[in-house]
Amino acid sequence: MDILVTGANGNVGSQVLQSLTGRGHRLWAGLRDPAATRLPDRVAAWPVDFTRPSAPDRSFDAIFLMRPPQLADAEMFRRFLEPFSRRTRIVFLSVQGAERRRWLPHARIEAVIREMAFDAVFVRPGYFMENLLTTLAPDLAQSGTINLPAGKLALDWVSIRDIADVAAAALTGEITERAACVGSGRLTGFAEACAIVNAATGTAFRYHPLSLPGFVAHSRRAGRDWPFIGVMLLLHFLPRLTGWAPPAASELPRLLGREAETLAAFATRNRDQFRSLAGIG
Repeated sequence: MDILVTGANGNVGSQVLQSLTGRGHRLWAGLRDPAATRLPDRVAAWPVDFTRPSAPDRSFDAIFLMRPPQLADAEMFRRFLEPFSRRTRIVFLSVQGAERRRWLPHARIEAVIREMAFDAVFVRPGYFMENLLTTLAPDLAQSGTINLPAGKLALDWVSIRDIADVAAAALTGEITERAACVGSGRLTGFAEACAIVNAATGTAFRYHPLSLPGFVAHSRRAGRDWPFIGVMLLLHFLPRLTGWAPPAASELPRLLGREAETLAAFATRNRDQFRSLAGIG
């Protein structure tokens, strides 16, 4: 198969490429600036700029489509997809609950893909475990705390490795259902998440719940821009208001024939990174 992976230099896209590597497919990495990214062997670069789509110079059997956090206009993705054959399988990285929370940008993009009548699979993951090592890492490194307006919000944590394996299976036709929910089926709050990571890595991270104004003030003092703050509120504050809950059980055993990675296993796998954030040699 000829497969295009957009966002190929990001955490999820790069892992999707890794999951597909060595399986006999011809792989293209969709990148805004192909010349600036070093790619794995046997992966070709292909320019992708959702803000300025152009007619593609080739076709693909499947496309992994993911929304850059700063882009919320669903029509932008319609313009990107318009030139492609409707026989192209579109695997879109959505979010858990998009089928019910229609105000989410992901839900609007799902609607566009349905309207365009593509052969599509919507991969709907829970909360990324990797957020601990990316978006939340600066505060962990500076103060050893997670500072969020999440209150007692509990989320369904999932590793990007599991998400990527589901996306790869959908791209290659092993998963054909319209939506694939990727999570553990277990709710974990941030205080409990810190305790799990600490037990696995010997760290002493803490959760510091902030009010909405307190979080905005903290983020601005740290030099974070408004789009970043908006995304963080979307992930950590709005779910408190909507009564959202994940599926009652993990779908990973059915989708991939194995259990989802646990947060404890993820922390153990990334032990050195967590200890580095904590300043432990």
